[in-house]
Amino acid sequence: MTAEEQQEEPGGNRVAGGCVLAVGLAAASTVAYAVPESAYFVAGLLATQAVRRGRALTARFQKRDEEPGDAEAVDIVSVLQRLADGGQHVRLTQLADAAGLPDTKAARALLDEAGIRIRDGVRAAGKNGPGVHRDDVPPLPGAGSGAPSGGCLCSSGANTNANNAAPADPREGLRVEPIGHSGSVVRVPGERRAYTV
Repeated sequence: MTAEEQQEEPGGNRVAGGCVLAVGLAAASTVAYAVPESAYFVAGLLATQAVRRGRALTARFQKRDEEPGDAEAVDIVSVLQRLADGGQHVRLTQLADAAGLPDTKAARALLDEAGIRIRDGVRAAGKNGPGVHRDDVPPLPGAGSGAPSGGCLCSSGANTNANNAAPADPREGLRVEPIGHSGSVVRVPGERRAYTV
């Protein structure tokens, strides 16, 4: 076959396709004229197919337009520390699900970026797979670093101030003396007065 014959074939296929299309349209118009209800049915099928293909194209273009930079930033280290709480191993599939990542490749890339070692086989949640061993999980910032925590870190002893003693109970020394059926006298030793109730 020469190059000229190869160039003529696509043109011949187009003409043949056009002829088949013309015959098909003529047959369809004849059927639609004879039985209009079938034309409505076929038009509905064609419209449904067109809507499906349109949605598929729209989804494809949206995926193409999305860039990795548009997604929210994921703090993979904090998600890893939360999953590994209690000395657990973490598989990449668990990490990707918890962080909301599309697949384990994204989780692997974020772990590599953070400098966290990934082992080929760890056992977590009853399954084996690639993941992070509990020894490779970075410790929490407050653990062992001496950083202040939520508790009191006061280590100073008593000073020379007068307010170091525990506060005295203000009710200390009060005496209540009943008077009859419904009354009482409250005596305060620090005062000379007595209060009658």
